[in-house]
Amino acid sequence: MRKIRALLRHTKGAALPMLAAGLLPAIGAIGSAIDMGRVYLAKSALQAGVDAAALAGARSYAVTGDVPNSRDAQVAAYFYGNFPRDSMGSTGLVLTPTFTTVNKRNQTNVTATVNIPMTFMRAFGVEQQKISAVATAEIQPHPLEIMMVLDNTGSLKADLPASKGSPSKTRITALKDASKSFLDILYQGADNRDDLALGFVMYDITANVGKLLPSSMVRQRTGFNDILANQHGAALGAQALLWKGCVFGDATVRDLGKDVNAREPGAWDVDRTLPGEGGHPLVEPYFVPPFYTPRMSNPGTLFGVNVDSRVSDPKSDYYKFSGGEADYNLYKLPQEYASEMLNTDWYRDSFASNPYRRWFYEYYLGLNSFLTTSDDDVITRVGGGYYNPLLVSWDFTTNRGTPFEVHYERIPRFQADWKDPVVYNVNPQGGSTNNGNANKTEVPSPNWQCPEEAEPVTYGRSKAYWTNVVEKKNAAIYPANGTLHHAGLLWGYRLLVRDDVFKRTNPVNEDAKRALVFMTDGETALGTAPNGYANRTWTFYGNYGDAPISKNVGDLTRQSELRFSKTCNSLQKEKNPPKVYIVALTTNDKNTLDMFEQCAPGHVYRTSDAATLKAAFEDIASELVDLHLVK
Repeated sequence: MRKIRALLRHTKGAALPMLAAGLLPAIGAIGSAIDMGRVYLAKSALQAGVDAAALAGARSYAVTGDVPNSRDAQVAAYFYGNFPRDSMGSTGLVLTPTFTTVNKRNQTNVTATVNIPMTFMRAFGVEQQKISAVATAEIQPHPLEIMMVLDNTGSLKADLPASKGSPSKTRITALKDASKSFLDILYQGADNRDDLALGFVMYDITANVGKLLPSSMVRQRTGFNDILANQHGAALGAQALLWKGCVFGDATVRDLGKDVNAREPGAWDVDRTLPGEGGHPLVEPYFVPPFYTPRMSNPGTLFGVNVDSRVSDPKSDYYKFSGGEADYNLYKLPQEYASEMLNTDWYRDSFASNPYRRWFYEYYLGLNSFLTTSDDDVITRVGGGYYNPLLVSWDFTTNRGTPFEVHYERIPRFQADWKDPVVYNVNPQGGSTNNGNANKTEVPSPNWQCPEEAEPVTYGRSKAYWTNVVEKKNAAIYPANGTLHHAGLLWGYRLLVRDDVFKRTNPVNEDAKRALVFMTDGETALGTAPNGYANRTWTFYGNYGDAPISKNVGDLTRQSELRFSKTCNSLQKEKNPPKVYIVALTTNDKNTLDMFEQCAPGHVYRTSDAATLKAAFEDIASELVDLHLVK
């Protein structure tokens, strides 16, 4: 008994067995924690996979069958993009998408289950852990009315940097790709959607909306946009002066105040009213006068007055660009844009009193010289005969003076270079490469810098129709004379909200959700001396030489941006105001970004490459169709 008690009191060498006995549960706990951590990571990845898959399937809800963009294919692509097969050594993966319509809401449900192998827990007989995740995305169909306002200025031919997984491409090419992704989401992968109405306005220094307006809203200019233009143009076998449809800005006043809530009397270019309504003056059809202004090659004097001996060969250097103002110009450009352009009492044919009449007179009268015959003069007396600029003249303000004729066939390079608007369209490939020669539009033309015709907001058109608009009507117009965001926003706003004039039929007994999506690749850009000539910048506001929006040429940009802000303020005050989204590509100018943020607070997307541009359009489309996760 004494030996037994001594043995029990002896503890030397007992620590190791006791430690071994205690380590077994500790190792089990640590191993379990590690394995459970792996399960947690797998669960997070699995949930991300089903979330992305449900949203992708919902976007393509209407597309079925064995095609790459079908809802089933999109579910699989997005799921496995987030949770690759055999991820973390997983086995037994089961992916189950279901598509249902509940209370007119399209729902995509995605469930995934998978087995995650254990490492430490195998010692305790646990070989694997089964996990699952589920997500439901929903699109609630409702009528949508969306106006797309897209920048078509020449800078869109510039290259964008390559992004991850995407090669370098031009800005306009990236815009087309992003716009098509936008359409895919809106149409939910289908070809038609009855409750969707879209419209497009392409803009640069003006917008092409004139032929969408009732003719009573547009001032008729003889031989340009009236009935005589078509009659006589066809009879003469050419229609080089016909109007394409772009418009000048509405009548306005100079130097608007900074308060965007203030509406200055006479500033008709910042609100929803249309030309001809109330006191709103008619809108003027847009045109560009001849750009081939001759320079004086043989200056001399006669009776102490500078004159020039006439050179009649239109191919000579006499008729080329001078790189600056002509050395001799007896009749400077007029300083009042609002003065009358027409003289309807005297004309030799239908073109004699078109809107170019004044500008032909101003540009070419100085070439008349009585040192030679009048047989090659552009400007003559009615019926022929020398029109002596030293003795006679015409006042376009009062329409008084010695009547004259314009001999169009004698205008330098007119017949060879002015383009017929019937074939003068924006090159749909314009901007597909950063090459000015490949992208250059037809010049000179009365419709130079005029984009393709806008599309009014219309229900029931197929996705293929709008895809064609994006591809064919949307191009970088190069060379360019500037960027006027105001022109695009103003007419996008009016075409969207004035459904009493631009009528559409909503097939659903529910108010439409409205949005205006505005895209640009830069700040307002204005120049007052394009192609080396001062006072020849023809834009939405007319000729800058006439100071139409500011007495100070240095305030042109600020005044244009003020009109943009006031227009946006008018839009925001609509009874059912459209939500505005602005996508700014490579725009870094602080004033411009502040202006955009004021117009679309919280919905300005700053993008820098093709990938971020596409993501911005997809995000906007997803919000507009109410695409969201509900589970």
